[in-house]
Amino acid sequence: MEPSNPFAENEESQQRSMRILGMNTWDLALELMNFDWSLFNSIHEQELIYFTFSRQGSGEHTANLSLLLQRCNEVQLWVATEILLCSQLGKRVQLVKKFIKIAAHCKAQRNLNSFFAIVMGLNTASVSRLSQTWEKIPGKFKKLFSELESLTDPSLNHKAYRDAFKKMKPPKIPFMPLLLKDVTFIHEGNKTFLDNLVNFEKLHMIADTVRTLRHCRTNQFGDLCPKEHQELKSYVNHLYVIDSQQALFELSHRIEPRV
Repeated sequence: MEPSNPFAENEESQQRSMRILGMNTWDLALELMNFDWSLFNSIHEQELIYFTFSRQGSGEHTANLSLLLQRCNEVQLWVATEILLCSQLGKRVQLVKKFIKIAAHCKAQRNLNSFFAIVMGLNTASVSRLSQTWEKIPGKFKKLFSELESLTDPSLNHKAYRDAFKKMKPPKIPFMPLLLKDVTFIHEGNKTFLDNLVNFEKLHMIADTVRTLRHCRTNQFGDLCPKEHQELKSYVNHLYVIDSQQALFELSHRIEPRV
């Protein structure tokens, strides 16, 4: 949802940052995980096949998968929106530190979908250009962030992420776009029929990748948040985002004009 006027210097945006700054980072990460887990747990293994084999890649056969992919994008936009709606430098620095902590907690809680989304949100061009903000981030937070970032490094086919994820015990939530990319790569890189015979080797490779879902869900998280976290739950279930890169860039240049 896009606000009617994201540029209004009003009390509402001040209250926004105060609200999130007052939240406990571990509990916030837990709520993100509860939300993601309920979506991830609803995905049927066949959805990955439908998503890959059907050219449309969406529709009723992939509804749950599409929701989780959409959520990944939403979390990324939420991070950028919260930071860019904060016009006060000091509070903005606190917010960036807060998101770095939340990303670290997501990793610790084995929710790699939100973990990736938050790191990508902090790396969005409209946020990463805020040099005054990043200059004021303490060294230990910068160090932590660069460690987290290294896990999202795409080199060697995302080796850092794959190694770390393999070591994590289930239940765990994978970074879904990468899992889909793997299935698509197998599908597009191998013929389904060889000499009019079904290429079973290709189907086995796809089945192995799809089985990752089953492995991640061999145990259940359960509801990990105490019931009194109703406000937190409601916040996480309805993240406020500005879904326009142009509007985010305008906000970015407004709070820190190009020198």
